[in-house]
Amino acid sequence: MNRLIFLTILLTPFQLFAQINYDEIKSKNFYSAEIDTINENILIVEMKYAFVIFKQSDLDSIIRNTDNSADIGSFRYFEKYDNLKRLLQTNKQKIVLTDYWYDYGDADRKKMFGNINYTNQDKEPLGELIYIGGDLIHDRKAMIIEKRNHELVTKKMKIQRVNGLYGTRYVEFRLPNKKAFWRIVTRLGE
Repeated sequence: MNRLIFLTILLTPFQLFAQINYDEIKSKNFYSAEIDTINENILIVEMKYAFVIFKQSDLDSIIRNTDNSADIGSFRYFEKYDNLKRLLQTNKQKIVLTDYWYDYGDADRKKMFGNINYTNQDKEPLGELIYIGGDLIHDRKAMIIEKRNHELVTKKMKIQRVNGLYGTRYVEFRLPNKKAFWRIVTRLGE
């Protein structure tokens, strides 16, 4: 019972973790950025339907701002990005993370790997990237490449609020073909 109460208290104010209050968004258009992948240090996240490319400097800047925040009342003050920091400190020009954990379901993983208990070494950095990655996508600081044809998405995309089971609510970042490539939970259900 204590764990349930603690989990409820911990997960209730999800919208405060992000710089953008995603719970207020019903539908919003956004566009992909264009990033020089030759000269910039980049982090590529391979999702089910898209490749999302971030500048390492943008990620580092958000992490530093969070670490230097003096606002103890903000939940952002308590966020830790240890795995993501460690990854960015490797000083590689190109870092690639594959999101088999969050973007694929159990049936997809079983079809790909045959083992339903597949573990992904990228799980921890990807978990830390969910909110700040969403902020960067929202602020047009991420380049979106559609996986199907390996082309930069130049058309407008949408952030769409979705109601899930038992009162859960989240926002999906959708490609022009309406396939979701990034999700952020804004409210947990019963």
